[in-house]
Amino acid sequence: MKWEYLREEEFDGAIERSGGLCILPIGCVEKHGQHLPVGCDSIMTSRLAELAAETEDVMIFPTAMWLGDVSGYHSLQGDLINARKSRGNIAIKVSTLMLILEELCDEIYRNGFRKILLLNGHGGNQQLLGQFARSQAYEPKPYATMWTNCWATPDILPENMYPIVQKRKEDFSYLTEEDMQALARFAKTGTGGGHGDWRETAFMYAFCPETVAADKFDAESGASTHRADYLAKEGVFHALSWEMNYPNAYDGLPPFGCSENIGKATATLAAERLARIFKMLKEDEDCVRMATRQPKL
Repeated sequence: MKWEYLREEEFDGAIERSGGLCILPIGCVEKHGQHLPVGCDSIMTSRLAELAAETEDVMIFPTAMWLGDVSGYHSLQGDLINARKSRGNIAIKVSTLMLILEELCDEIYRNGFRKILLLNGHGGNQQLLGQFARSQAYEPKPYATMWTNCWATPDILPENMYPIVQKRKEDFSYLTEEDMQALARFAKTGTGGGHGDWRETAFMYAFCPETVAADKFDAESGASTHRADYLAKEGVFHALSWEMNYPNAYDGLPPFGCSENIGKATATLAAERLARIFKMLKEDEDCVRMATRQPKL
């Protein structure tokens, strides 16, 4: 169920069918190399939620959170080189994002939902969402707030995906020999990173293949410069540690061989996990009791 498509009179039934669970997709708008759209994280998050909801019905809130915790390096630098790199990026202060999240969650509850799952598609949001979820306990809310990453299953990595699709041949019969060879190749090498990489390219092939520029897979390097490695070695990080290592906003091997078929399989496996989570949370009341400080019955 998509929030914006319902009539006002339909919400009572929607709350019941969803078990009081509302999914709030969260992404960002930022560069993903030269081969993927800047809205990649938001697109894949909302579309994966919709795909999972075909199996386990839940309420999906409009993807209002296109604004994520995006580093200022690609959005705020003033020199011409970084200005070119910043096209399309939107950086909003974390304090603003925290306030928006709180007011959105309060409004979702006011409309009748007691469980809210923040479904994240942007790696840079993880600290933000962890802190936001914990902050909800400072003053008990009458609803439960949880979060997870939409890609958080090892099944979609080629080294794990390859044996899975071999075992479930009927489910993935559309994968060609060429697709299997590409999976096998990356199963040996790994994807080489996590931003604009094989995984995110696969999701874009699944949901909006027209936005993928395969001829630009290697237009810029996705390899680390290792400039910040000396800090990480000692467990030290700062606001631009990642950007020091990946100035092209691209972290991964060029995903040559990734295809729409592989994208479909990747989205299927990721959505299967989300459907399991949706079902679990729809049936779970302990999370609400904990959030509202109610004793377990």
